[in-house]
Formats: sequence, C-alpha cells, structure tokens
Amino acid sequence: MKLQDLRPGDIGFGPIHGPASLLVTTGQAMLGESFRVGGLNVQHVFMITEALHDEEPSEEWPTGVINKGSLVEAMPGGAVEVPIMLDRWTPRFAYARLPEDYSGQGSDAAAIARAMVGTPYSFASYGALALWRWGIKTPRLERWIGRQGDLQAGLGPYGSSPAIRLPKEAICSVLVDQAWSLTGKKIMESVPHQCVTPGALAARLLTMDDVTWIWPRD
Repeated sequence: MKLQDLRPGDIGFGPIHGPASLLVTTGQAMLGESFRVGGLNVQHVFMITEALHDEEPSEEWPTGVINKGSLVEAMPGGAVEVPIMLDRWTPRFAYARLPEDYSGQGSDAAAIARAMVGTPYSFASYGALALWRWGIKTPRLERWIGRQGDLQAGLGPYGSSPAIRLPKEAICSVLVDQAWSLTGKKIMESVPHQCVTPGALAARLLTMDDVTWIWPRD
C-alpha cells in the first residue's frame, strides 16, 4: 500500500516529537510500557481523519505535505488536526485498519476524533493511568480517568450515535480508542473505560481478527 491508500479511521502508531515528547516519554516510563516491532517503537497514536488527495501542495500547506489529507492527535494543550506529512510514512510508523461493523464506521470514528480536537491531557492523566496500571484499580480512580463532558449530538456523518459524551482528558491512545468505541466498535477487552495505553492498544490490534496492518517501507 501507499500513503495515498490511508482512509479515515485508520490508526497510526509511531514515535513522538516536539513539545509533547518529554511528557510522553516520562509518562510511558511511569507506565512501564515499551512496545517495539522491528523499527516501530510505539510512543504515539493518531487517527487519519481525511483521505489524501492527488493535489499538489499549495501555499497554505507546509513544506513536506504530500496533499491535503489530515490526522488528529492528542497533545497536552489540546488535541489538534494537522496535515499528513511525508515523515509519517517511514518504517518507524505503522497503520492499522479495523474492519467496519457497518458501512462508514471508519468515517464516523474520524468525525468523533475531530470532535475531540481541543481535548487536553496532563501529567495527571499519565499519573492516574500509572496508578491503575500498577494495581491501584479503585472505582474512584477509574471514575476520574473515565470523566466525560456533556452530551453531544449529531457526531459522525453516518449517524453512528445520536448523542455521545466525549472524554474530558485523553492521551493519544484514549482519544483513538474512544473515537472507535463511540461508534460501537469494541477494541479493548477487560479494560475499564478510557484506561487504554499506546502499547496495550497496539498489542490488542495485533491479535484482532481482520485488522489490516499497513507497514511503510523505504
């Protein structure tokens, strides 16, 4: 497959760079989590929200943008939607495509991910997940991790849910898992609401039937 074959709802895994890298690295150390497959080191998770087109980059798009495709990714100051850059298509990344339970479910997941743009996370998010990961699995902690906002209606062009509640805080793996879960797709098993880490999500998808993995090559 090529970069142009990515579709809305596809899940990307790879390294993390930029202002969030120190927080993510520290958070994953707290979680005691490391997940590697060949050149892939799962530190970060994101979702494709708009398929790539065959247009040439325009002045409005940064150097290195192949076209006007986009993705949503969590950031401490709030999740953002950004153009798909060429540096996301290297052996350091991999993409997972989930089977749809109904036509358009991937686009619904992408629409929900877009609705989470602006949703932040903090050091406390990683601290709470670390406590849960290391055995402090109290109902109070799980309620804090699983905090949600007000009902939102009309998310998803295919009408996956007339009214849903979005997380108040979401690290990258929680954002992606929630975007799919809120369309009715069950990914994680025996994991409380929103207690989803990047490595656990990657490991789970590797064991799921009918998940298509896309591995960029040099």
